[in-house]
Amino acid sequence: MMIHPFSDGNGHTARLLMNLSLLRTVYPIAVIKTEDRATYLDAIVAWQTGGDDTALKETISEFLNLDRYAAIELVLRYRRYSIDKKLAPSTINVRLAAIKSLVDMARKLGKTTIDLSDIESIPAETYRDTRGISVEEFKSMLAVIDPSTPIGVRDYAIMLLFWGNALRRGEIASANIEDFLPQQQKLTILGKGKRAKVAIDLTDSVSYALQEWLHFHPCNAPGQPLITSLSHNCYGARIAGDSIYRIVQGYAEAAGIERRVSPHRLRHSSITAFLDASGGNLRAAQALSRHSNQNTLNLYDDNRKQQQRAASGVLEGLLAGNGGKTNDS
Repeated sequence: MMIHPFSDGNGHTARLLMNLSLLRTVYPIAVIKTEDRATYLDAIVAWQTGGDDTALKETISEFLNLDRYAAIELVLRYRRYSIDKKLAPSTINVRLAAIKSLVDMARKLGKTTIDLSDIESIPAETYRDTRGISVEEFKSMLAVIDPSTPIGVRDYAIMLLFWGNALRRGEIASANIEDFLPQQQKLTILGKGKRAKVAIDLTDSVSYALQEWLHFHPCNAPGQPLITSLSHNCYGARIAGDSIYRIVQGYAEAAGIERRVSPHRLRHSSITAFLDASGGNLRAAQALSRHSNQNTLNLYDDNRKQQQRAASGVLEGLLAGNGGKTNDS
């Protein structure tokens, strides 16, 4: 658990393997309650510093050595359990994809003959609630951040990245120090489903917030994560997507916002606020959100006109209270 090979989902993947093992031996699935989290993490650290990983290796090996139909039955039982727990279809599908990915890699390495391709994903709802929070509600979240502490400085930069650039939490978590170019006010990010990083423009306030955070960065050097954990047990490690989720939710609760506010809801809020302020400029909104359902010509046109930079400037203006007007308007 201390080694995070992915920008997000490391804990989920580990717990999926654990619960698959429990299901196979007819034990109930383990649920780590919030009040037990600290004890759970301490137990993991104690095992990592002097424990034996033989049991873990044997558990994974047992699963990979099942015959195809036994493995399918086991994963289908887990799928049914997840449905009965009323988990979101997207959550179930991500977890099934993690299991399939593990099996596919093991098969390529000659470690198993299991094939889980017959296991189907859960049909997802076509409707997506893209309503976010209002500009005033977002301002109230910023207001409860303590800018006098390293955590506050870091979190303020994270929140501005969500608002000014409509980033996904994975895009923030995966960024490295060298991806931030303060002189050019640019940040290169690895977008959803992309293999190569792309550069996005930053407004003055976002660039300044990131520069302020770098003054407190535990290891400000190339190759290091841009945003890090500041907790005692993961100090200096790349921040996890789950941690970003808790940060956003914590500030929303502190600001008195009753409904659940997630990082993705902040992204929705940013896009919706821009559309409202710009009179429905869909072309610029596409550049801001980086949705891939536009044709190549539109993408070239957006780059030529620097629509995303203009969109980020409008959002910065909303926070400044000038109604979204920029110096160029």
